[in-house]
Amino acid sequence: MVIHDPIGGSRHHRRGIACNAPTVTNQKTFAQYEQEGWQRNAATYNTIDLPTTRQVVGPILKSIGDLKGLHILELASGTGYLAQQAVAQGATVTGIDISPKMVDLAQQRVSAGAKFLVGDAADLPFKANQFDAVVCSFGFPHFAAPQKVLQETAQVLKPGSVLTFTVWPDPEPDNNFFGLIQNVCQTYANLDVDLPPAPPSNALADSAIRDPMLDKAGFREISTRELDLQWPLQGPKTMVEFILKGSVRTRMLYERQTPEIQAQIRDALIAETVPYIQSRQASIACPGLLVRGYLGKQGMPKH
Repeated sequence: MVIHDPIGGSRHHRRGIACNAPTVTNQKTFAQYEQEGWQRNAATYNTIDLPTTRQVVGPILKSIGDLKGLHILELASGTGYLAQQAVAQGATVTGIDISPKMVDLAQQRVSAGAKFLVGDAADLPFKANQFDAVVCSFGFPHFAAPQKVLQETAQVLKPGSVLTFTVWPDPEPDNNFFGLIQNVCQTYANLDVDLPPAPPSNALADSAIRDPMLDKAGFREISTRELDLQWPLQGPKTMVEFILKGSVRTRMLYERQTPEIQAQIRDALIAETVPYIQSRQASIACPGLLVRGYLGKQGMPKH
């Protein structure tokens, strides 16, 4: 289970104030940065990200129906919280994640009824028609090739079975967690830095992009549901801690700034958070979107 970062996609399509930060020549791919980032974040995921992402586990599992006897594949399985809940409802779960540290933590959490593998969701090591359902909690913003992931999912999913995943909609700039972070980054950061090419992080929240991708992979009866999620506040540095210990894309941008700009970003994020704390709000809105589709009875179409 992984989390969205508000800065994503091609840097040529972002707005912001250009500052005098050095351009970093990128030598790694987006996928490599993602793996390294989640290796780094594994130790803090349960305290930084999970208090928010766990809120979608109930809706994801409910979208499948009765879980008893089902074999479920979880993509980007993180530290195993979703798998734990699915096993408690009678399912058997296989999880796959690019981070070996995440896989170890997940297996420690769920010692029976689930197994976790290190692997790439775009190259699944499973037989055809093996799973009764596939789920993914906020993993798609972190996949370098989301269309390939959908096609791989269709190969291993039984015809007529369900795929459910969650994504983050485009953030509202003034009233939600990721919108506030995006505003600060666009105001203070030098956005003209060398970042690896990556799909836009919110692409699958857009039906005009998402639905043709799902259709191409063989999924039908696509439906969506908005989720009212909240990001719990753990003090004035909540957004700073997210960037440093719970994000990958946004941290890539942050690390490419000068120390002076990094300080401006941190100070601005704290300034945005303090009013919520002063007004005794326990959290900041962080809406999500649940997407469900069923694989056609004939399975993945031939192209």
